[in-house]
Amino acid sequence: MNDFILLETRILPINKDEHLSNAFARENYPCDSIPTNCILDKTLPGLGATYSEIIAKRNSIIIEPNIPVIIGKADKNDNILGVYESCTKKTIKEYLLNKKIKYKKILCTPESYLKVKEIASNNGIKFNENYFMLFDECEKITQDIDYRQKISLPLKDFFSHKNKAFVSATPLNTRNPNFKEQGFYKLKVKPQYDYKKDLTLITTNSYSKTIIKKLKELKDSECICVFMNSTNGINKLINHLEEQEIKDYKAFCSRKSEIKFKDREIFQSYENLDLPLAKYNFFTSRFFSAVDINIDKKPDIIIVTDLCEAKYTRIDPFTNAIQIYGRFRNTFPDGKTFNSLTHIADYDEEDKAFTESETESYISQSKEDYDYIKAEYTKETDNGAKAAIHDALKNLPYQQFIDEDETINYFKVDNFYDDERVKNYYTSPDELLKAYENTKHFPITHTNEKYEFSDRWLLQYKRGDNPTEKRKFLAKKLDAIYNAKNEFTPKEVESIKNDILKDETNTVVKEFELLIDAYNKLGSDAVRNTGYKIKSIKALLKKYQNDLDEHKMFTKPVRDAIIEKFPEAHIYDSEDLFNGFTEIFSRFGITTIKSHIKTVRRYYGADPLKGKNTKGNIRLRKFIPDNKYDD
Repeated sequence: MNDFILLETRILPINKDEHLSNAFARENYPCDSIPTNCILDKTLPGLGATYSEIIAKRNSIIIEPNIPVIIGKADKNDNILGVYESCTKKTIKEYLLNKKIKYKKILCTPESYLKVKEIASNNGIKFNENYFMLFDECEKITQDIDYRQKISLPLKDFFSHKNKAFVSATPLNTRNPNFKEQGFYKLKVKPQYDYKKDLTLITTNSYSKTIIKKLKELKDSECICVFMNSTNGINKLINHLEEQEIKDYKAFCSRKSEIKFKDREIFQSYENLDLPLAKYNFFTSRFFSAVDINIDKKPDIIIVTDLCEAKYTRIDPFTNAIQIYGRFRNTFPDGKTFNSLTHIADYDEEDKAFTESETESYISQSKEDYDYIKAEYTKETDNGAKAAIHDALKNLPYQQFIDEDETINYFKVDNFYDDERVKNYYTSPDELLKAYENTKHFPITHTNEKYEFSDRWLLQYKRGDNPTEKRKFLAKKLDAIYNAKNEFTPKEVESIKNDILKDETNTVVKEFELLIDAYNKLGSDAVRNTGYKIKSIKALLKKYQNDLDEHKMFTKPVRDAIIEKFPEAHIYDSEDLFNGFTEIFSRFGITTIKSHIKTVRRYYGADPLKGKNTKGNIRLRKFIPDNKYDD
């Protein structure tokens, strides 16, 4: 089950600015369109494969993965029927029986296909004989089937069609034996020109810092388009814009996500493409492929992967990245369709992926377990035991690879392999860079941004059960930083306050500020030896400050200030004397030494006067400080 089906590859050359319909005509393909029993690998988005089928002189049913694609194409042609959830059976029937439309063109989602088939069958229309069946963006079957079971619904009928094809700019290999058995071949489109697109890859351990930094860099852009497969992730970015009082944005997502956005008072959200675009635009995976975005502003495209937010934000360089930039169809005078293309991605070195052999072992063992328990189920005669075995069968890992009729679904198998393949790219910056290089599609500029406090570390910190646990968790990180430099720079202290302490209570903030102060003054060993107990740290800091003040109070600048203000061999009012000492100590940062007669006597011979008219006065004799510091 590990091996892909090996198909013959044929080449279709295409020239710059040439559409596929012209290339098909040049090569004498039937109907100047896609030949039957092929997997058409377009290499590039936007070459007009679907368009060639729409204008082909034959009946066609075209399966599109998402509704916005259908709406975008059906709106341009009255002879096209777009079928999705809201399309009624009556509408479908009237279209199928409309004799004025010579060549029927039905675009539908995989989930709506059975509705179309049922109405056709009820009206004597044989789809498999009279309609060319085209599955557009065919890699989506493999990529989406784990959470979208019905995406493969049309496939059993697909292989019964006399004329049929798969198409995509980024098709994935398959293990499905039907392709080999029915004589399929791969038709590879080969552009006769340089089609590569420059891409900036920024890997980072702090997606949150890097994306904000990138948005600041692009603040003067006319149009920024962010592609991210996470409603919550997009919500956070929109909140960031709102905090800066930026309202010029739009979010494009599914109906379910649109409702979620509006619940959060994000009202500029749409389930279908709404032009013109705003300055800031956010697209979920519903808009990653097939949708044509024709705009008069050259966009800056940002693709984002935030694994801390969601694992499914992983972008496949071989499919998603190519499809995303291909959404923009308007070519500007400089020959480009966008200003810049950037992928910002974090990574998880601990999230190890299966190798191909490990994946094969997982599936094989899952099948072995399934077959064994199923055999036990067949043999069991006790109803209670049989029910228990049946429930166990439903929860076995092998269930993810089979359909309801218990036959293997090879696209589900492909999905499992594919997930592990893409997961591996995000185990390190080097793996992701290597994947992009292997596409042979992008000249790459790569930078790896590393921050002391990664998003993953911050997430662990926030999950701490209580302030004490959080303090200990932070202290381990502070140990590593401090021991490397023996200090915390002001910039690092500011980063700690902004990244870690901004959402904490005032008490916790004060505790952590005390902790950071202790590292700078006492060192990591002293702090660690307290067990990170606040009372112990405070006591050590107090002693540290007292020792420091003891030193300061006899330095030359302090001694000079005292003798200048209070020359020896004079009588002073005690209150004026003590206040004067306090002012001098404060000026030189001496905070723990109190001003009283004992302190004065550490500098002068000093005698309080007791006479009736001299009470409250102090006579200073010779200035001879206890300590003779010269610094």
